[in-house]
Amino acid sequence: IVQHGFPYQPTSIAFDPIQRLIAIGCKNGSLRILGRPGVDISLRHITEFAVLQIIFVINEGQLITICADDNIHLWNLRNKAPEIVHSLKFQKERISYSHLTFQSKWLYIGTERGNIYVVNIDTFTISGYVINWNKAVELNRKTHPGAIIHLSDCPVDTNKLLIGFECGSIVLWDLRNKSADFRHTYAEGILSISWHHDGRQFLCSHSDGSLSTWNLKAATRPQSSIYPHAKSGSDPKQELCSKIPKVEWRTSKQSDPFIIFSGGLNMTDCGDVTSKQVLTIIHGKSTTVLEMEHDVIDFVTLCESPYEADYNDPYAIAVLLNNDLVVVNLQLPGYPCFPNPYPMDLHESPVTYCYYLANCPPDLVHAFYTAGQKLTKRPGVSEREWPINGGEWGSSTVSYPEIIITGIVSFVLVAQAHK
Repeated sequence: IVQHGFPYQPTSIAFDPIQRLIAIGCKNGSLRILGRPGVDISLRHITEFAVLQIIFVINEGQLITICADDNIHLWNLRNKAPEIVHSLKFQKERISYSHLTFQSKWLYIGTERGNIYVVNIDTFTISGYVINWNKAVELNRKTHPGAIIHLSDCPVDTNKLLIGFECGSIVLWDLRNKSADFRHTYAEGILSISWHHDGRQFLCSHSDGSLSTWNLKAATRPQSSIYPHAKSGSDPKQELCSKIPKVEWRTSKQSDPFIIFSGGLNMTDCGDVTSKQVLTIIHGKSTTVLEMEHDVIDFVTLCESPYEADYNDPYAIAVLLNNDLVVVNLQLPGYPCFPNPYPMDLHESPVTYCYYLANCPPDLVHAFYTAGQKLTKRPGVSEREWPINGGEWGSSTVSYPEIIITGIVSFVLVAQAHK
C-alpha cells in the first residue's frame, strides 16, 4: 500500500543531518519519514495521540517520539519494517520539552511543572538524576516559573545544560556540580532559545515579538533586545507585535550568521497575511520575509555539521506548513524554494479520473518526469537538487515500473511513478 498526499494535521518535524532524512509527526499519531525521491515511509503509533516532538538519534537509524499521552517511544529505522523497540509511559508529570545531545545516551525530559528528568535511551529507564525547579531558579523566587520550554547543552561543554522556563527564567545548570552557573529572569515570556556555536552567547524569542541576545559573561541583563518587525524610529515597546514561536541562530564560515524565526510581525501592518504564515531570515544587514500559503507549524534549519560547536553552515530550511512542506534554499539570492518531489498536493483539487498502468516502458516514465520538470521551472523555484536525499530504495514487491495517473478538476494531469 502506498500513501499519497500531505500528512494530515502535522504537528512536528525533525532532521537527521548525516542521514539526511526528515520526519513529520501528526495529530492522529502517524509518522512520515522522507528522504530522496522514492523514499517515503508511513508509520503509526498504536494509540492515536498527537506526536508533540520528534528527536533523531543522529546517524544511528533510531528515532524518538514524544506523544500527547506522555508516552516516549524509540523507533528502530534500520529494519526493513521500522518498528517501536522501547516505550516508556511518563507518569510523574506532563512532558513539555525534551532534548538529546548528539552522541549521548541521556535524554532530558522537561515537564509542565518545571522539573527535569533524565532517561537512558539504551535501557529506556528513568535515572535518579532530577533537577527540581525550586533548585534551579533564584532561591528567593516565590512564584512558579512555569513549564520547561527549552533544554539544550552548551555547544562547547556538554556538562552545562541551558534551561528555559515559560515565564522568562533562564538557567545554565552545571550537571556535575548540581548547581546553577547563570540565572536571570526576563520580563517577557520565553518561547524558544538557540545557541551561537561559540557556546558563549544564545538568542531567545519572546511572546511580545522581541529577540534578546545573552552573553554568559554578563548575566545581569541581555546584551541586546530588538523587535525585528517594529517600525523604525518608533518606540518598539509601544507597538503590538505577534509572538515569535521559534528562532534559530546559525553561523557560517563564509558569510554572516543567519537568524531565522517564525512570527513576530507588527500587527498593524500584517494586511492579508497573518503572522503565522511568515518566516523571517536575517542575514547580516538584510532582512527577508517569506510569505507562506499556509500557517507555519514548525521549521528546522538544514546544516552540514551535526556538531553544535562547529560552524553550522546552513544550506536550507525545511518549513512545515499546515498543508505543505516547503524547503527554502539559503545558498541562492532571494531564497528560492526547491521543487518538492513528493506528492504533497494530490488533493488540492477534486480527483475526477484515476488510471493504473503496470509494466510501463522505461521511456514513458522518463517522459513524465521530463514533462513535470518543465512545468516546475518558474520564478522563485530553485533548480538545484532536492537536499533531503537520504535513504535507499528497497526491493519492490513487483519487478516492473508502475504509473498511477489522476486527472483533477483544475485541468491538471498528475502521474506518480513507482518501481
